[in-house]
Amino acid sequence: MSDISITYAGIFHVKDDLWRFINTMEDHQKVLVFTINGENNIKSIFRIETSGIQKLLMQIGIPANLLGFSYIVTALELIALNPEYLNNITKGLYADVSEKCSSTPVRVERNIRHAIEIGFLKGNLEMIKKIFTSSNYSDKGAPTNSNFLAAIYYYMVNNEL
Repeated sequence: MSDISITYAGIFHVKDDLWRFINTMEDHQKVLVFTINGENNIKSIFRIETSGIQKLLMQIGIPANLLGFSYIVTALELIALNPEYLNNITKGLYADVSEKCSSTPVRVERNIRHAIEIGFLKGNLEMIKKIFTSSNYSDKGAPTNSNFLAAIYYYMVNNEL
């Protein structure tokens, strides 16, 4: 049995304040992130666990030594904080990932695409088919960056990873 403790509970008014807090945490620590609508009803809850994201990407077959691997992890952390990024990948998500990783949006997009292609060429086909349903995966090749990130995000949410 493991001990569970709350290390911090608070309200973050600015997304960047929450991101800075998450970056101070160790990989094994978990953060519950939730949004509340105008009537104070919880709209969504998502547990962020960086090591879980990394493990899933490695199970797919994306090598951890690729720069795109760390960009995908950062992108999925941002998407978990704000799923609206899935509707604004090029100008929103890539820009924010590049800012956090000291890169450029073009490099982020290219490195993510390269990591996805390597994962689909040399990866675990069984795991790929498990995550990527027929609607976003075909035997013709790797999905687009946005399809990949959306599929991974929803897989993690639905399987509580």
